[in-house]
Amino acid sequence: MEILMKMKNILFVFLLSVAYWSSYAQTVGDKNPMLTDRFLARAALFVPSRTVQVGASGNISTENTEDIDFDETFGLGGSQNTLNLDFMWRFSKSKLWSVRGQYFRVGAEKESTLDREIEWEDVTYQAGARVKAGYGLSLYRIFFGRTISTGQKHELGGGLGVHGLNTNAFIEGEAFVDDASAGFKRENVSAFLPLPNIGIWYLWAPASKWAFSAEVDWFGIKIGEYSGGLWNLSPGVTFQPFKTIGFSVK
Repeated sequence: MEILMKMKNILFVFLLSVAYWSSYAQTVGDKNPMLTDRFLARAALFVPSRTVQVGASGNISTENTEDIDFDETFGLGGSQNTLNLDFMWRFSKSKLWSVRGQYFRVGAEKESTLDREIEWEDVTYQAGARVKAGYGLSLYRIFFGRTISTGQKHELGGGLGVHGLNTNAFIEGEAFVDDASAGFKRENVSAFLPLPNIGIWYLWAPASKWAFSAEVDWFGIKIGEYSGGLWNLSPGVTFQPFKTIGFSVK
């Protein structure tokens, strides 16, 4: 079995205000705490726009060998609110080296009546059958970076990291095997995909309470016969009215 999921506008795209916590603040004069804090953590409301395509050695109808499109067939596209957690730790004494982490999960499931026959492995779900389908995707990110240039109001850095994508998809309902009724069947597929990435970031903080940021990442992926890359650009702005609490939009 092979699984391929495509999701648009999901990585680091925060569309609503989020709480921002920092600790071990070591503000120097009017320098923004985002440039000086040793540890930063964020909890974000994350709204991804998703498009899901799954190839799992199956096809839609016996006359068409295209892979099962969960978005079109079951209406599992659209957007979803979810929680994003991330942190940054400047672990070196000079604060030039850092490690970053991130986690979020999205998923959906839905019941629908098939308007076309679906074959998955040797199991067939006939047109007119009532079935349930769903998918899930969890992302884990670890990124090691180094500050290249820093000053009173800016920081430029880059680094290497790895994303781990844990994906799964399923279809369940009344099924047929070799034209004979097999009763209720659940077919599923899952995969864990390590995705190496390289990225850079820039932070400009013209005032102690305001900061503007931009991140650029490139991800590489190879799943079976599929391979490719993805560029991600994430601008953002942070307003920090308090010493340890602020608000961001990305």
